[in-house]
Amino acid sequence: MPKPSIVIAYHSGYGHTEVQAKAVAEGVSEAGGAAELLSVANVEAIDWELLAKADAIIFGSPTYMGSVSGPFKTFMDASSKAWFTQDWKDKLAAGFTNSARQSG
Repeated sequence: MPKPSIVIAYHSGYGHTEVQAKAVAEGVSEAGGAAELLSVANVEAIDWELLAKADAIIFGSPTYMGSVSGPFKTFMDASSKAWFTQDWKDKLAAGFTNSARQSG
């Protein structure tokens, strides 16, 4: 049986979310999965096919002023075609965030 393919799609403004993304990837590997990190900082450079082929997608963003970061929101908006055409239907999904303050 092949290892589950899991993409960790994240934006990291100051490097803290990237540290978390790498820890998530390590956990995926320890659990027997195959993880791939995908920075979503530059929407034009995103490998949408990688996301389409994944068994699961784990999303990560810093919390800025109570919401996701601007670049992560841009990624969310850019994913509307995949959402509308149900490219990610039946995939498992998860998410994580971090903040220096309780309110982000």
